[in-house]
Amino acid sequence: MSASPAGAVPPPPPPPPSAAAQPTLVRRPPAVVAAALLMLPAAATWLAAGIGFLVATARTEGDAKFLLWIIALGILGISLLLVLMTLHGISGAWRGRSSLLTVPAGFTLALFVLALINLLVRGRLDYTPTMLTPLIVGGLAGIALVLLKSRPARAWFAQGGR
Repeated sequence: MSASPAGAVPPPPPPPPSAAAQPTLVRRPPAVVAAALLMLPAAATWLAAGIGFLVATARTEGDAKFLLWIIALGILGISLLLVLMTLHGISGAWRGRSSLLTVPAGFTLALFVLALINLLVRGRLDYTPTMLTPLIVGGLAGIALVLLKSRPARAWFAQGGR
């Protein structure tokens, strides 16, 4: 049974919420999307480099092999740390929570600069397989770093991805 009389008019529906009360949807800036995608090859390269160095150490011969194993495990640890930092940074940048992606991007960019200086000191800029990967991945990391420092990306991080 209803509490209102049979001939009563039902109350009007509540008014729709005002535009100010509705949350505005903010799109993720293309700079953040591009930076996150550009750092994926860096994470894969660090993982491959750490595992590759460990495999190369396993195939060595000699008396001081245990010292190489200590170095190999250290390099694998650093590589895995960089992979973890890169993936965590991509996740934080994607959500707008933090700009921690700049740390592995800066480290990878430093590798790029070292490889470039090494090529210039040697006096030749030609194809060397061991130098090509740091140059490409370092260049991508440099572009990602510039994108993360852009005005839209900084605004995205300042508002927490909202």
